[in-house]
Formats: sequence, C-alpha cells, structure tokens
Amino acid sequence: MSTSPIETLRQACLAPPEQPGEAWLRATGRQVMDLILDDHLHLPTARVGQTGTRAELERLLREPPPEVGIELDQLLADFHTKVLGNAYRTNHPRFFAFIPAAPSFASILGECLASGANLFAGVWKEAAGATQVEIVVLDWFKQLLGYPAEAAGILTSGGSEASLTALVVAREAIPHADRSKLVLYASEQRHWSIDRAAKIIGLAPEQIRPLACDADFRLRMDALRDAVADDRRAGRLPWLVVASAGTTNTGSVDPLAELADFASEQSLWLHVDAAYGWPMVLTDEGRRLFDGIDRADSITLDPHKWFAQPFEAGGLLVRHGELLGQTFKIRPEYMQDVEPRADEINFCDHGIALTRRFRALKIWFSIKLLGLGWFRRLIEHGCALAEYAQALVEQAGCFEITSPRNLGIICFRFMPRRQLANEELDALQQAIAEELFRSGKAFLSTTRLHGQSTLRLCFVNWRTTAADVEDVVRSLAEIGGRLEKG
Repeated sequence: MSTSPIETLRQACLAPPEQPGEAWLRATGRQVMDLILDDHLHLPTARVGQTGTRAELERLLREPPPEVGIELDQLLADFHTKVLGNAYRTNHPRFFAFIPAAPSFASILGECLASGANLFAGVWKEAAGATQVEIVVLDWFKQLLGYPAEAAGILTSGGSEASLTALVVAREAIPHADRSKLVLYASEQRHWSIDRAAKIIGLAPEQIRPLACDADFRLRMDALRDAVADDRRAGRLPWLVVASAGTTNTGSVDPLAELADFASEQSLWLHVDAAYGWPMVLTDEGRRLFDGIDRADSITLDPHKWFAQPFEAGGLLVRHGELLGQTFKIRPEYMQDVEPRADEINFCDHGIALTRRFRALKIWFSIKLLGLGWFRRLIEHGCALAEYAQALVEQAGCFEITSPRNLGIICFRFMPRRQLANEELDALQQAIAEELFRSGKAFLSTTRLHGQSTLRLCFVNWRTTAADVEDVVRSLAEIGGRLEKG
C-alpha cells in the first residue's frame, strides 16, 4: 500500500535534527565554562595581546564551512590560539587605551544566563520578567543620577546607539520644514559618535557647531552663547547642545549646571554624553562634578565601560519618558497581539531595534550579587590609580603633564633632554606607544591635545594594581630614553 503524501510529511517531521545527549551537553558545558574561568583567572599573567596582518589571519582562519562538525577539543583550541591569541584584551589589567572594558565575573555569568535563556526582550507579552528587570535597572540608574520618576529609558548596544536615539527623540517635535535650519552645538572634545548620529539623522556638516574649550578641555560657555546668538541673527534654529560628562580624550566634565541654565533659558535640548563618566555619581567627587546632570533632557550611559559589564551594554535616559514611545512606536498588523496595557512596556517601542536581547540581566545579576558598594569601590580605585600614575609621571622627571587627572584619565608627553621640532616630538610619542604596544607588556593609546600628540592612560579595570602603574610608567621612560638616544 502506498503512503499518502501527508503521511510522508508526518514521518519526515517525527524527529528533530540529531541532537547531542545529556551527558555530552553537560560535559561540553563544563569544558567551555572551564575555558572561560581559566582565561578569567590567568589573564593578569598573560601578555596584553598580539595582532597579525590580514594575510596572516587569512592563512590562519580561511576555510570552507565543514559539512560535518569537528571535535570540541579542536574547536576550543582553534578559538584559544587563532582567535583569542590574535587580539588585545580590553579586560587585561595593563590595557590602558581608549576606554577599556573589564567585566566582573558576576556580569559574565549574567551574560551566560541571558544567552542560554535567549529571551526576546522587545515586548512585554513575550518576556514580562525580562522587561521588568530592564525597568528596574533603568530605575536604579535614574535614582543614582537624580533623574525624575517620570523619566524613561532603554538599554542599547552602546553609547553610539544611545546618542543616535536621543537625537531622533529630540528632533521629533521639530516640523519637517524647519529641520534644515537646526543647529547642534558640541565642544571640540565631543565624542565622534555625535557627528555620526547627526549625519545619520540627516544634518549637514554645517549644522554641527564645534565650540572651543577652555584650558581644562571643558566647553566654554561664552563660545556657546556667542554661537547661539549668531545663529539666531542669521535665521537658523538653535536646537540641541551636547555636554560631555567625561570626555574620551581627557575625562573632562563640561559645566553641566551652567549648561542646564542656558539650555532652559534658550529652549535648547540638553543632551549629556556621560557614556564613560556616569558611574562617578557613586562618589562624593562625582556628585560635585556632575551637579546639574539631573536637569538634562537626555543622558547617554555605557555600563560596559566603567561599570564592569561585558559588551554590549549601553543606555539612554530621557527626562520626559513619554517621548520615547511617541517617537518610535509603530504597530504593524503582524504585531497587533502585543499591544501592552497602560502600565506595561514594550521596549521595541522605545528605540531603534525590534529584536532585542536581554541586556539588562548581566547588570541586574552583578549588582544583586556584588552590591552597589563594590561598584563604588571600583570607581574610587580607578581614580586612585590615575592619581598615582600622575604622581609617578611627575616624579620621573622626563614627562610633561598635558592634562592632569580627570576621572580615571591622565595625559602626558615624554620630553627628551635635547631640543626637538614639534613634528619630531609628536613622532616620538607615537613611537613610544607603538613599541610598548608591540611588546605585549601594556597597551595605551595616544591622542592630540592643543595640536600636539600626547600619551594617555585610562584606568577603569578593577584588576589593575599599583604594580601595573609602576611598570607602565617605568617602561615608557625607558623606551623614551632609548629612542631619544637613537
């Protein structure tokens, strides 16, 4: 008797694709977790990292996808040697470049749980628990920053997405006919993601007004006042000012209270880019420096920077929380079943992404497990390390401070005993940083301040110790002295 087509289909669907058994799954899980734990425990004694050329990495990793999977041991070995072995580790205690990221093991565990559960954190109906955790985490951030209860927010991939989201929300009430006249104001020390966000929303380059900074790399209020007045006289529409609460270059904090006063007086949207510096509010110093941040219309924050979280964890807070939904909510036919009740939230209605992973879990998990006091000590530790680095740099006698300690950042230049032209001095700073980088001992980045190349150290890592600071300052002095002679 012939089998009917529907029975043939049924037989084909009786079993899912072949799956490993429980014993293999448990053994594999332990093996992967052991690798993660070994890496976490032994990272401080390893090199900061190494890199290779594109040709070298092509030879190492280029292959067709296998039809049949390989053994786990071989796969983990490939990951460890070929992938991890060709990277510089941002969580290494001697990674001082850019703004590093050094997650706590508690946050790593939270990230593992989030990946395993794979909850869809876009709508309340699918994951009410995950959504409520994100609400709670954002409320914790609001309380730390002194933000009002009616404010709302969203966790994002990072500060770039958060700032882009803020600019879209701020522009929503502006009539389309007026948008070509908008002007955005930001200091010359702003983060480049502001320029990119402005470009994405359609602002022309001439609609971004870079403003001069003072000797401490803080936005000058007189420059802002003059620029706004000039633009009003020219028929343009002053719209938004970006304040930095911890610049990437120097850690400088703009005069937030004065900016809040001016923005209110001029009906400007005040966006504070606090991606790096926001956890400073846990300390007395930070609360003084950040006075006025609670009056901002929106705030960018990045827990994956100085709050010991794995990538990706950014965030945005908006003072008038209802503006998020008014800006982003769209309800197509295929989502008619997920309309939330009045007291529920669909985070897909508050930002760019529909599909959202459960980013809040690692933050919630680590705060619950470690306590807020641990994070406060983390911030105090970073500031103390930067203070110590500055003291050692000054003591060494061969450096010039170009920007004293702000938050956890210090900038300085190696100054040779013999006279060098400016371009030679700049080249020397680059050569010192490059040699240290290639040694694998430490990684720091350079930047430009007042038109000059300068060395820069950023401390956010809970692992970093005084010995690490001593080692890097000593190494910089030794390399500089040797290159100077050469």
